[in-house]
Amino acid sequence: MQGVRSILEEIPSLQNIKEALYVEKGFSQDDKWVLETDEGPRLFIKVCDEKVADHKEEEFRYMRHFYDKGIPLPEPKQFERLSHHNKCVQVFGYVSGQDAEVALPLLPEATQYEVGVQAGEVLRDIHKLHKEKPSETWEEYRWAKYQRYNNALEEMKDDIPHTFSMDPVISFVQEHKHLLKNRPVVFMHDDYHPGNMMVGDGQFNAVIDFDRFEWGDPYHDFYKMALFTRNVSIPFAIGQLHGYFDGEPPMKFWQHYALYVAMIFHSDIVWSIRIGGKQPEQSHKRLTQMLKDHEGFTRYIPTWYDNSF
Repeated sequence: MQGVRSILEEIPSLQNIKEALYVEKGFSQDDKWVLETDEGPRLFIKVCDEKVADHKEEEFRYMRHFYDKGIPLPEPKQFERLSHHNKCVQVFGYVSGQDAEVALPLLPEATQYEVGVQAGEVLRDIHKLHKEKPSETWEEYRWAKYQRYNNALEEMKDDIPHTFSMDPVISFVQEHKHLLKNRPVVFMHDDYHPGNMMVGDGQFNAVIDFDRFEWGDPYHDFYKMALFTRNVSIPFAIGQLHGYFDGEPPMKFWQHYALYVAMIFHSDIVWSIRIGGKQPEQSHKRLTQMLKDHEGFTRYIPTWYDNSF
């Protein structure tokens, strides 16, 4: 902590630190701390490498925009560049509550559903921010990204510890890639799942970690539901959909959802190999479940979805 303290105490509002708790959660390379100072309430701090400072400042600016619109997230208080340390610092208000990934399974299913409804309403509000003049269409951007991961996976094929036939996945993408055409381009959180949400007293307290934000099709922001959310809480996932659409999702959504689920198979395998450790095994488990959910991509609506919930 001593090195971090010397960095933080150059920021006037962070002098006189009484207590600092290091936060280990997540895959980012940011150093994350919960601080208590003599000046006021607890703060949440991210200390980041200066090479990502432009991105971090942009992220901070968008979070400020959403906070001012009333979206529940940690209050963005301050952004500082400390070039002589090769660091930048984001300062947020501290949000009480529990990681939703941990909290949801402990709640009654009806409460999980209601928290999901709240999460869906929040995501709908986030998607109200449109990109005015996109430099490329969503179709161009997303297809190029898909191809890059295809190529990366081909180069890594000897490193894949677990395999299954990708033929139904690839065929489904090829048959449905026309759905990428003429889609709206909005602000996407791009990592919207319970691991990036805070829950307290059976309520949705906040969405956190906007670091991976992108611009694109709002329906694309649901693909983490297939990867993570449905494995944490199916009632929450159903509630998120009902909250977002104010009722039943249209079939048009499910067609796009299934396409985006299929398109992330390659990227999830590549990501897991790059991270290493237990991630390739966990990726294989996730993707196998996703294949089952869509019965080998012979159906748009996953088997876990129950519209009578």
